[in-house]
Amino acid sequence: MRVLGFITKRPIILSLVLGLIVSSLSYFFQPLFPYHSIAHRGASAYAPENTMASFQKAVALGFDFIELDIRMSKDQELIVIHDADVKRTTNGEGFVRDLTVDELKQLDAGSWFHPNYSSEKIPLLSEVLDTFGGKINLLIEMKFPENETNMTEKLAHTLYEYFEQGLDPSTVKVQSFHIFEIKKFHQLCPEVSAGILLSKPLDMFHLASYRSFASFLAVHYRLLSKSLVNQALFFDYEIYTWTIQDQPLFTVMQKLGVHGIISNQEKKKTSKFTVD
Repeated sequence: MRVLGFITKRPIILSLVLGLIVSSLSYFFQPLFPYHSIAHRGASAYAPENTMASFQKAVALGFDFIELDIRMSKDQELIVIHDADVKRTTNGEGFVRDLTVDELKQLDAGSWFHPNYSSEKIPLLSEVLDTFGGKINLLIEMKFPENETNMTEKLAHTLYEYFEQGLDPSTVKVQSFHIFEIKKFHQLCPEVSAGILLSKPLDMFHLASYRSFASFLAVHYRLLSKSLVNQALFFDYEIYTWTIQDQPLFTVMQKLGVHGIISNQEKKKTSKFTVD
């Protein structure tokens, strides 16, 4: 009986082993898809995040996009900063929404990273557009626009001013976690590609319903799978992933077929494969 049991189970075991081998070989030989390299808050591994220095470094390193965050100042200007509070990335204290542009501009936004960057200031979105618009693609994240009076409207109006001056709308993308505000932005500024940031999966119903105003999804890398990518592609979304820190993850994301990789650093080139 023991012999018969072993014989009966052996094909199952062999099938499992062969399945694992085929699966591993299939992954190993999957192509490395090309992607847009997106500098997270600028080239923030090399210079203080969301500063002109980090954006300039991203250009110098050859990134395809700069990703940046915007909030509203007390006097209703679009400010480039990630946190609601200035404490982490400046020598000041207080909430961005409680400070005027003049007060924000007095802060040192670089010394926390390295003393060499002590002259860095918190940029206005207009300053970024003046310096980098048309030089590199821009991916703008609206931080909690649902809590900021008229942020979405202000952003759309500002972008239109630059489009009238010659900036190509195809070089700008806008994203947010807040779906309603992205829908509103698309209605106000349909020329600009709008996307939804995701920290949890979407079902097929939501993928279908959001497609009328969103053209890309920015998905945390831990949520990504080939199945999710295929579902998104079925609805003609582009897929971006955030935030890649470890070099091996670049290859994993390429094998999944994402369109853009948001990272603090560039992918290290090797003799075996070079992106673009």
